[in-house]
Amino acid sequence: MDRDGHSGTDPRRERFWGVVGGIIGAVAGVGAFLVALAQGEKIGEMSGAPYPPLFARKEIMALDYYFLGLVVVGAVFLVVSLVAARVSPSPRTDTYGPTLIGLILTFLGGVILFLRLWAVLD
Repeated sequence: MDRDGHSGTDPRRERFWGVVGGIIGAVAGVGAFLVALAQGEKIGEMSGAPYPPLFARKEIMALDYYFLGLVVVGAVFLVVSLVAARVSPSPRTDTYGPTLIGLILTFLGGVILFLRLWAVLD
C-alpha cells in the first residue's frame, strides 16, 4: 500500500483509530452487560435461543435506551467521518476509522433493538 504522505493515509492515524475502535468496542460490550446487571437481570436470562428471555418483556427497559444510544453514537461517528473527509490532512485514514466504528455501532444497536422488537411481538 502506498504510504508516501500524498496518498491520504497516515500509519500513526491508522493506529490511533485502531486503538479508539478497540476501546469503544470494549466499552460498548461491557457497558451492555453492566446495564443489564444494573436493571436486575440474572446472568442466565442473558442468553437463550432464538433470543434471550429478557428480550421478551413487554416494557421499555434501560437496555433499550442503551442500544438506542449506541445507534446515536454510531450516527455521530458517521457524521464525523464525513467531516474528516473534507478537513483532514489524511482523509482516507481519518474517514475509514470513524466510518467503521459508526457502522459497527449502528449495526449492533439496530440489530439488537430489532431482535428485541421481534421477541416482544412473538
